[in-house]
Amino acid sequence: MIATDKLRVSWCKREETLLYHTPAGTHTKPDGHFMYGVIGDSVIAELEERGYDPKTLKFSIEPKKGDARFVSQRE
Repeated sequence: MIATDKLRVSWCKREETLLYHTPAGTHTKPDGHFMYGVIGDSVIAELEERGYDPKTLKFSIEPKKGDARFVSQRE
């Protein structure tokens, strides 16, 4: 089961591009835009040129415990 309360970046086979998933909560969509800025197309192209397979890229990070900005309050 995929945790929906994490900020995630992963490869989409159907779209053949990276997908950015934001956690449920208030003002979390800018976090996805931030991640796109960090792991954008130019970084993926550069890594691919260096011999890496972008289709294996996976990134996720959990919100801090008790942060009211997120719907999930991880224990």
